[in-house]
Amino acid sequence: MTLEQQESVLLTQQRRGYHRLRFSDVLENEFVEHRVQRIRRRLLLIISAAVIFQLVYTALDLLLLTPSIGLSLLPVRAVGIAGALWAFFYCRRPQSPARRALLAYVAAYGLNGACVAVIINLSWSQGLVMPYDGLFLVLLFGYVLLGVSFRAVSTASWGVCGLFLLLGFLSTGGSATLGYQGMFLFCANVIGSAGAYLQEHGQRGAWLNLRLLDLARQRAEADDGRKLRLLAAASHDLRQPLNAMGLYAQHLLEQNQDPGVHRISSRLAVAVEQLSRLLQSLFDYTRLTLPGGVQAKLEVFALRPLLTRLTDETRSEACAAATELQLQCPDIWVRSDPLLLERVLRNLLSNALRHAQARNVWLHARVEQGVVQLEVGDDGQGLSEEQQGQVFEEFRQLANPGRNAERGLGLGLAIVQQLAQLLDHPLQLQSSLGAGSRFILQLPQADAGQWQPPAPAANALTGRILLLEDDPAGREALSGLLQRWGCEVWACADPAQALQCMAHAQPQVLISDYRLAATEDGLRAIERLREEAGLMLPALLITADIGADLQERCTRAHVTLLGKPLLPARLRQALAVLLPD
Repeated sequence: MTLEQQESVLLTQQRRGYHRLRFSDVLENEFVEHRVQRIRRRLLLIISAAVIFQLVYTALDLLLLTPSIGLSLLPVRAVGIAGALWAFFYCRRPQSPARRALLAYVAAYGLNGACVAVIINLSWSQGLVMPYDGLFLVLLFGYVLLGVSFRAVSTASWGVCGLFLLLGFLSTGGSATLGYQGMFLFCANVIGSAGAYLQEHGQRGAWLNLRLLDLARQRAEADDGRKLRLLAAASHDLRQPLNAMGLYAQHLLEQNQDPGVHRISSRLAVAVEQLSRLLQSLFDYTRLTLPGGVQAKLEVFALRPLLTRLTDETRSEACAAATELQLQCPDIWVRSDPLLLERVLRNLLSNALRHAQARNVWLHARVEQGVVQLEVGDDGQGLSEEQQGQVFEEFRQLANPGRNAERGLGLGLAIVQQLAQLLDHPLQLQSSLGAGSRFILQLPQADAGQWQPPAPAANALTGRILLLEDDPAGREALSGLLQRWGCEVWACADPAQALQCMAHAQPQVLISDYRLAATEDGLRAIERLREEAGLMLPALLITADIGADLQERCTRAHVTLLGKPLLPARLRQALAVLLPD
């Protein structure tokens, strides 16, 4: 049944009620399975208690009673123990049908109760007045601990008491003492049956509520899955033309030397970059708010190279803002996700440079009691206590009432908070008006490993590139830009055409879009092209759907992953590393 149909059946049953302790056939079967699973989880405890109960009384029989009476009772107790052990091994088998397992479980209870009734009457027949307290303990065990249905435990308990009274009547012919005992057991059964009814009624109601909650959870997960798929589709479909637009703008900027055209194309390139960053922030935050949208891949790495590269890349922005950027970091190794940690630090640095109005911005790392304190601070205008509670809110921009798009969407710190929670890195904000702000991230320190510095980037771009892109506009824009940079480019629309070009082109670098119109994706196409060449050619994979799984696949395949919209500077930097000197 679908989720909607299951919910309808459960709500219908909830409205009708279950005073007779019976669901519809479909729900009753599910409830029986649920009950059997609960019994199996505590089966060892229940059966162990029953066996210990019989063994203790067996020892007491042998120690306190005469040898003849004690030995005469021994076979009866052995039957009870054997029945309990048989029920244990039968019920714990996964292939045992649920209803038969319940029947065996209740039968073992009834058998042990019958053994107690027989033992009491055997003792009476041999002149020993044995109290019937043991039978009361059996009833208490069944009604309180057994955990079966009201009908099953009541039938077994009333049957055991009936057998006791029948044997007593046959052996004594009836007496006032037996009548008193029968009245006591009758009252005990009435109380126990009423309690079992109320207990099962409550269990059935709780089970219905749990099933409805589980369906609500499944529906929420299904909705999240649909949102993730919608996000991936929208991300790809929106970034595809935006990617081509950015490449065309860069191509126009480099090709045309007319001052007017150059000024317009420069503004167009800036506008495309702003739009791509805004879109990236929006998609990133949406993906972070969905369960499973982003998964952390923790690893041990050196912190200082990451911070050095990050400050070097940010220094031009700091110079443009007339801000001095400082870095202090000893040789420290940490355990984190380097990609997500870089995103956190990049957002914090960008926030400080754009909004703090500071003369100095610093990135400091130190170790305190085995914990790395990673601080991004500034000496800017600072934040009041009220503002400190607002800066992590979505779309909140304290100094941008006009919603200037150049200053972002107000999602940077919200993304930082989400990523810090995902990485399990506590984040603290210390600030006051006029005294700047300090964002402190706590990372677990790790033992030093081996780190290989990246190869220095080459200055010139010359080489043979095979480009695989099924979108005509994106293929034309990217190939034109690569040719403008001095590369020889073979642009192909599908993997079959790319395979045909391999022998003639003899490429030095492969570039492919991830989502292709063909049956295989871009990563698989790169693998086929490498097999055709017989070489492990350097490769770039371009996609709008940068997920943890794809990043892991690219890492295993030694493929560099770039996101859309593709920034020309980032592409040029990657090619400078991959192309031979």
